[in-house]
Amino acid sequence: MGSDTAAPTTTTRATVRGEGHGPRRTTAALFVCGGLLMIVGGELHPNGSGDSVDAHLLSMFESPTWPLAHLLLLAGGVSSFLAFVAAWRTQAFGPRVQRWLPLVTLAWGFGAAEMVPHLLAAHEAQALAHHEATPVLDVHLVMQMIASPAVGITGAIVAVAIARAAQTRPSQLLAAFAVVGGLLYAVAGPLVVATGDPRYAILFAFQLGLAVWLTGTGVRLWLR
Repeated sequence: MGSDTAAPTTTTRATVRGEGHGPRRTTAALFVCGGLLMIVGGELHPNGSGDSVDAHLLSMFESPTWPLAHLLLLAGGVSSFLAFVAAWRTQAFGPRVQRWLPLVTLAWGFGAAEMVPHLLAAHEAQALAHHEATPVLDVHLVMQMIASPAVGITGAIVAVAIARAAQTRPSQLLAAFAVVGGLLYAVAGPLVVATGDPRYAILFAFQLGLAVWLTGTGVRLWLR
């Protein structure tokens, strides 16, 4: 009788583990895809030149890698947004992190949306060169001034929350990448727009820290 009672319990536990396995792997895959797409898109992003924001933008709009780089960054942003949605729905990181995920999801969703006018702004290169109206570029610049702090700060916050919940060296190391990269990325948009100094655009490259965190966090979640 004892062995007959134990068998269903063991089977039930295995079934529960199996039911949670698929959603966790899906969430993990979205994090990894988001991170990798952002890394590749960032590497392909053209480097600007010029003493003014307009000249800096025009030099990048002329690059043949602009469309592909921003399509990859857009795809990475959407994948990351979906990863946070999935993490919230599955409670992938536990109750300590769960309360932060709606805010993070909202911020990263806005960041992904900002990539649409960001991508399309290059079509207004001629208008920019001739000092004509550039409505799409203007929307991009305004949205970016909000999106880069929103994504950078919430990325740093959730990385620290996950590291505190996990209490592991890998999670803490990944959080360090997210905090440094996220906070420097956060000030990039406001500084460029507020000062008109394109030299601050170099700070956008620190989005790499968030991309590394996304990728590593996805791998950790997959292996857990």
